[in-house]
Amino acid sequence: MSSPGGSPVRAHRIDYVIALAVTILLAAGLVMMYSISPILSHKLTGSADRNYYFMNQIMFVGIGVAGWILATALPYTIWRKWAPKLLVAAVVSLVALLIPGLSQSSHGATRWIQIGPMSVQPAEILKITLILYLALWFEKRQSDIRSFWDGFVPFAIMVGTACFVIVVLQRDMGTMMVLALSAMGMFYAAGMRTSHLGYLLAGSAAAGWAAIALFPHRLSRITTFFDPKCNDPKYALDTSLHVCQALLGVGSGGILGLGLGHSIQVYGYLPEAANDSIFAIIAEEFGLIGSLAIIGLFGVVVYRGLMVARAAPDVFSRLVATGISLWLLFQAIINIGAMLSLVPLTGIPLPFISYGGTSLVVSLFGVGILLNISKYTVREVSDASSRQRRGDSRTHFANVGNQRRVKIAR
Repeated sequence: MSSPGGSPVRAHRIDYVIALAVTILLAAGLVMMYSISPILSHKLTGSADRNYYFMNQIMFVGIGVAGWILATALPYTIWRKWAPKLLVAAVVSLVALLIPGLSQSSHGATRWIQIGPMSVQPAEILKITLILYLALWFEKRQSDIRSFWDGFVPFAIMVGTACFVIVVLQRDMGTMMVLALSAMGMFYAAGMRTSHLGYLLAGSAAAGWAAIALFPHRLSRITTFFDPKCNDPKYALDTSLHVCQALLGVGSGGILGLGLGHSIQVYGYLPEAANDSIFAIIAEEFGLIGSLAIIGLFGVVVYRGLMVARAAPDVFSRLVATGISLWLLFQAIINIGAMLSLVPLTGIPLPFISYGGTSLVVSLFGVGILLNISKYTVREVSDASSRQRRGDSRTHFANVGNQRRVKIAR
């Protein structure tokens, strides 16, 4: 990378605040898995293997951290070349869900591809690949962003098709919402017209309602959301079970919580306690204080991520950082909101904390890309130049082989 004058752009330190906040969230996830693993492991395996969930989570974290380090080390500019190919690979993996014997179903949804002893969730891979591709697409079409036919319509078709595949083939409403909201946020950051944003929101609302009305289980969730009837045993043990038990867990935690390892809900009362419902267990064991701490850490990651986007050296990196930050923001909001009955119940994990493989690994890989972009932010480059004038003579060159010129703040 070079400045307009031809001088190389120095790479500087990554955003350690983001790295620290994500590390604490990972540690919190491991602590929660250690806390609930003995009970859930016995329930799942029927054996004395009390560390099944905990040991698997350590393995997932290890793989994810390796991807995190790799993505942090690789210059973000390489994703310009690989974004279209990665998106094609993600789409192919989604289509593979239609192949009998290769796909795996759970709770009426087909979301996983079984590869030997491991399962992969293609929709999680689509999140990061679509963000990379949209950033490239917006960068190449800067003059068409505000055009209805050349900007708005192609974007609506592209993202709408991806959402249709996820919500119909995979029956994954939560992932579709995260994907759609993140993509619209990137489009807005790229410079779309406000009127076009209104069209998108209206069209998305209509399409979302159609997706709910055509599937009885989604309509039931909406009905439950507006009237959970937790005081009626007939409903509290049937259609409202999940949300009622989540609220019970959150409420019983009080201010300070019941203490680590003292959850009641994990004994089979709360469905998906290690996955989608992990925040309710956190609230039960660590109370309001612990819950606010987790929310605050997500707030730090998203805020710093958007600051990285604001100071990014070019359009592509700015939009990638924006997309990753919004992805983590919306996924955390939808997951936590569902546990607090602020949004209808959806089956998406809490980033960095919930038990699982693909989501955790892909989230950490996305953070790695975000951290790599943070090494080239304009503000930090200026700070690095100031430190050099004060006597720090170390020289770090950012992707010397790439001749793309970027603007540097003076």
